Amino acid sequence: MPTPSPPGLVWLRSERDHISVATADHARVADLTAAAASLGVALRTATVDDLVLTQTGQTAVVRVRGDRVDPRDTFFHTGSLGGSTQAADAWRLLSTIGILEAAGFMVTVPAVHSITWTDTIVPLLSFDLGEVRTLPSVRLCTREIEVHRDRLRLSDWGLEFPVAVRPAVRRPGDRPFVAENERRLTTLLQLAGASEVTVLVQPWLGEHVVEHTVVCVDGEPAGLEGALAERLSGPARTVATALGLAYVRIGFVQDADRFWLSHVDCTGFAPDADADALEVQLVAYREAFRRFRAARDAVSPSAAGVGA
Repeated sequence: MPTPSPPGLVWLRSERDHISVATADHARVADLTAAAASLGVALRTATVDDLVLTQTGQTAVVRVRGDRVDPRDTFFHTGSLGGSTQAADAWRLLSTIGILEAAGFMVTVPAVHSITWTDTIVPLLSFDLGEVRTLPSVRLCTREIEVHRDRLRLSDWGLEFPVAVRPAVRRPGDRPFVAENERRLTTLLQLAGASEVTVLVQPWLGEHVVEHTVVCVDGEPAGLEGALAERLSGPARTVATALGLAYVRIGFVQDADRFWLSHVDCTGFAPDADADALEVQLVAYREAFRRFRAARDAVSPSAAGVGA
């Protein structure tokens, strides 16, 4: 019998994101492609413009750069919409992800997750994690912030100076701006308003807080040991189980003996991830696709609504 081809993983991005990565980070994409190949996954990149879908009756045919792809041997890494380069193409990405799901393909981050979990405030509103608190946060849409200065009273929000100001859509490497007084806060909000950036205002915990990122694979925390495992495994498992993704990063901050949930990251391949971290992520996706394919093979193509 012929050796089966490795499953294909299409890393789908917006055209702007694709151009940015292609021109600035050829080596990273090449390394990622090689790492995937060593794990038995054929990775390639594509944009929403590279996809064409043809639908006739109950049959859907998807082509990537002219090549027909099949849900039985190809899946898509879709990430979430946290990148600034993706903002202009957000709807095109979301609709494409939804179309791929409707056509029977596995996507690593479904459209509903890209919509719901991209904004940092959502996980902070969604979970009661007992001793691990969620950071008190005020979400502000800064468009025309000058017109609404009467809303910017910290006392009304239950916060005290100093506060941290950060984009509501968190990206790897983002650092908060610190406002020690009302004048500084107003200045930061005006700067954000110039770009119509939605922000979170949160307590500033100081320079010495420790950030912890817990990777969860199929809902289970990976790599935690000792005291951190005792404190963070349960909260991380609660969040990851609720999301139901094969791979997710959950952020916590620690100040002395206190822990807070800070964010949930459904995004793609983190730019600062090392080889071991990328392997964990790729293996999680590969195994999720194997389960997806096995479940799909248990039903007929007509029942799945997709042509072979």
